[in-house]
Amino acid sequence: MIHLIQSISNSRWCWIALCLLGLILEGCGLYFQYGMRLDPCVNCVYERAFYLSFILAGLIGLLAPQLFLTRVLAVLIFLAGSVGGLLTAFAHMAEYSNTGLGASCSLKASFPSFLPLDSWLPWMFQPTGTCGPLDWSLLGLNMPEWIFISFACGSVVALLFFIAEFFKKKRRDYMRYYR
Repeated sequence: MIHLIQSISNSRWCWIALCLLGLILEGCGLYFQYGMRLDPCVNCVYERAFYLSFILAGLIGLLAPQLFLTRVLAVLIFLAGSVGGLLTAFAHMAEYSNTGLGASCSLKASFPSFLPLDSWLPWMFQPTGTCGPLDWSLLGLNMPEWIFISFACGSVVALLFFIAEFFKKKRRDYMRYYR
């Protein structure tokens, strides 16, 4: 099983798929905002920023998936983005269900000063709504719950990729073809 995970993470297709997944998820967020007119809250904006880590990790992994350092860097970015998104999605669910677990919803995003995404791309990262009730659901789950599931799946996959990096690679026995 570990060797299968290693071969997947060594493949360019894996990293292309991750990059495409990030683009699709970002596109979904923009569709909800501009197509369905659902204004994003500050948590939605943060989750979009964490989805950018999928794209960044996919691009880095795509460069040289056979090299250990680029693969580990891509996996670490993927893992950090997934876990950060998972925590943000959990806070989003708490705010959405009004349980008051310390999650706050404001109309001003607080990105780090070295990465002011709300200033650089306000059409994508500027919160314009509140974390109030949402009239959208799919299969009985609301948007924060689906976002939580997506980041949970990403965290599991990234963790498996990370763990698999530290197992010994299986040597290929090319001599078996000549016997």
